[in-house]
Amino acid sequence: MSHPGPPSDGNHDPRPDESPTTIQPARPTVVPGVSLNKRPPGVSLDKSAPQDPNATTPSGSILAQPDPYTATQFGRAPYDAPPTVAPAGPSAYPGTVPPAFRTGMAPPMGPPGAPPGYPAPGYPQPGWQPPQPPRSNIKAYLIAGVALVCVLALVVGGVVWWKATQGSNDDAELVVGQLTGSFPSVPGAAWTIDAQAVGGDAFVSVLSQESQYRTGGAVHDDDTFVTLINGPSTADGPMRRVLGVNVESGERWIFDEPVNSCAASIVNDTIACLGRGTAYFIDTRTGQQIGATAAPTSAFGIAYNGRAAFVRNFGGGVGRSVTFHKITPSGTEWERVVALPEALPSGDSSQFIATEHFVASADGVVAVVSADDGRELLSSPGRTGMDTLPDGSLLIATGRMINGMPENGPLIHLRPDGTTEEVDGVTASVPSVATTGQRDRALIDNAYTDFADGTRLWSMQGIEQYSYPRIEVADDREVVVSYNGKIIAMDTQSGRLRWTSPAGTAYGATSHAVTDGERVIAPTIEGGVVALDLESGTPAWTIPASALGNVPSTGEPTPRAPLTFAAGDRLVTMTSTTIAAFAPTGPRSIVPGTTRASSDSDNGGTEYVTPCGSPPVFEPQTFRTAAGGLVVTMKVTAKCPGGDVLYGPQTRITVSDGNGLVASGNFDFQRAPVAIPTDDGPGLTLELTYPPGGFFRLPDTLNGETSSNGTGSGGLGAGGGQYLVECEKGPTSSPAPSLSVPASGMSASSVATGAAFPAGTNIIGTSVNALRVQADADRAFILANLNNRWVAQLSSKRPGLVADGRTWDDQAILDEFLALRLRFNDVRLLWSDEWPVFSYQDWWVTVAAATFPGPVEANNWCRTQGFDPDHCFAKLVSTTAGPEGSTLYWN
Repeated sequence: MSHPGPPSDGNHDPRPDESPTTIQPARPTVVPGVSLNKRPPGVSLDKSAPQDPNATTPSGSILAQPDPYTATQFGRAPYDAPPTVAPAGPSAYPGTVPPAFRTGMAPPMGPPGAPPGYPAPGYPQPGWQPPQPPRSNIKAYLIAGVALVCVLALVVGGVVWWKATQGSNDDAELVVGQLTGSFPSVPGAAWTIDAQAVGGDAFVSVLSQESQYRTGGAVHDDDTFVTLINGPSTADGPMRRVLGVNVESGERWIFDEPVNSCAASIVNDTIACLGRGTAYFIDTRTGQQIGATAAPTSAFGIAYNGRAAFVRNFGGGVGRSVTFHKITPSGTEWERVVALPEALPSGDSSQFIATEHFVASADGVVAVVSADDGRELLSSPGRTGMDTLPDGSLLIATGRMINGMPENGPLIHLRPDGTTEEVDGVTASVPSVATTGQRDRALIDNAYTDFADGTRLWSMQGIEQYSYPRIEVADDREVVVSYNGKIIAMDTQSGRLRWTSPAGTAYGATSHAVTDGERVIAPTIEGGVVALDLESGTPAWTIPASALGNVPSTGEPTPRAPLTFAAGDRLVTMTSTTIAAFAPTGPRSIVPGTTRASSDSDNGGTEYVTPCGSPPVFEPQTFRTAAGGLVVTMKVTAKCPGGDVLYGPQTRITVSDGNGLVASGNFDFQRAPVAIPTDDGPGLTLELTYPPGGFFRLPDTLNGETSSNGTGSGGLGAGGGQYLVECEKGPTSSPAPSLSVPASGMSASSVATGAAFPAGTNIIGTSVNALRVQADADRAFILANLNNRWVAQLSSKRPGLVADGRTWDDQAILDEFLALRLRFNDVRLLWSDEWPVFSYQDWWVTVAAATFPGPVEANNWCRTQGFDPDHCFAKLVSTTAGPEGSTLYWN
């Protein structure tokens, strides 16, 4: 193949320093200049030819001939990193003036020796917020997106090592509050919203006691996520509007009227919000107003139980009181005044909730009335520690003042029928997510307590004072608790410590760590989120703070911990300026404490495979070339007992060995999903074809067909080669298909849609290495079969060569050689420095592997293959002969 020859100065090395852009198919073409392949004018590696260092560069053209790779893109596209959320602007949580009715209240008093202002036992610590209120029942969602990253598999002498995970699918009804889709691998953001994009400078909680301090927070059901947009300040305070977002699509609405706060729950697609002097009822699906009723301008806080909204306002002085108002879209139904006893010091802590049975207020005094008729049920000094239990009852922290000193306790269990029972204790934490067997249990003074009989099963040991542990997940296997920058798991029956992990502390009554039944997802100390395996506590994946739009506040070294929410099958994160939603990367979730298995197999039905949390094992068996590229036959097995399935449209599978990258490309399994059996059988035989541009190496450098290290033919080589297989499943909006577990001995095939490489891949360096490995492997073949024989020379190139409107580099040279190898039965690569028949150094030379009695026969072969004299001519390959007489050109 023709190309310009080397310069007269043999020491010049014009190798480019930078990586090239995409390269077009490198098939045999005539390029301007003088070459190893072309007779004079110009220079030639054959020193017997006339040398003219001042020769011009003539042009030429290739004869028409069949081109088997016209439809193939040989260029290697640069790696496209997954998009990340752009960092948002700095966050801020400035304090504001507490509610007017708190003026003059005594500050919290600490225990002897405690620092001034530190709360006494049972008092909220600085920044503490009330536990999350109950949420509506979840809906089951199918998987809506996949970004599963398969970790690396190391194959050593045919053995693949993977970390196994237990699993099996459980069709039991999921637990209220958990994610309905699973997250076995790091997800990508399905949508993000920046506060500035919706006309604000921050997102703040809908709860009155949090919004006054610009604390983050939101409420949601399985469909809609609701928070407040903090806008410009006015004479009446900050201008805030309600933002609603569809958790699946990211579509949003903004309520027209400014509000101060909203209720802590969405019921039947409705939320109640409080503006100045007006209570609004808003359809959370559309953001449209359902109704509006006048409310006291001094009202502080609003609650909603699905039947009515409730607001409260306080009367000060010696006869301090709280007035409850029951409001519907039709107007105010009733008002009830409750006289309040002497309050416990509570600072600015406040809580206001409504359930089917009760309306309850706590801010140093607890007052509870019937949600039906407003009759008074409880009035007592108490803390902001009210929890709703699954049966609709309340667990309330109370206390009393004795000679001007606060005394904490007991807890009051207020049942739905209005009866009460005292429970010894000061603090309580009800699980955010609890399975059936743990629904009536809670941490009381750090003791895991069963409300059925009052039994304290075990106590947490070594808990720091004022740490206020909170139960995130309670199942029949373990109880997961967050406190003081840690997440710990204890055996449900014995309280034995199972594992512990550091975690960030995120304040907010509406947020808690979330779970998909197999992992607990919580904030990190660095401001991101981490998924911890529920069984072992091992991190499964992390999302950095930058991907959440989480940046440090002014003067702070690290971002604050984000808030996390389980909204249907979406993991939603929230910082002061950014909301992001992440679609599941696996199948439907399982109940915490259970394992994943094929749901139908136990009932005698068809057994189906589902996406597995652990990646499948790809074990290379053989390598070969075909017209379409490099074909790698893999044995593929799943690590989950229920099997696995490949169904994404952009699944990258990369193969490497000790000499570098072998092949890498994207495979579209969406059109033809592949079911993978478990690892207790022969597995699935999967034939993967990497087209030109997606592979660097040939079988003779891989599976030992004939290589310089003397390995035998077939298999993976007698030397037991090491192969590293990496796969990454790209995003998909389709649910996992229903595929039955494949029978033993099943096979499938797929052709890569294009080249795709891991982030940071050095294509030029990989190409240089591949050329060197190929020349080393081919040298042994040439010595044994071509030495002192006439062959047809097809190409010679060196890096830095400028020809045909392009600068040739190692990548282009390798692409051209591989293309020729696919076109003909066999071609081989020589490095000119190693063969004395060439005059110049640093040239890569390609020859056809067929030998001929003499140069005339070699040139005749060139003619029959459709080449012209510029593309193919006779060359003697020899380790003993010199350049003179080793080349014969033809006309």
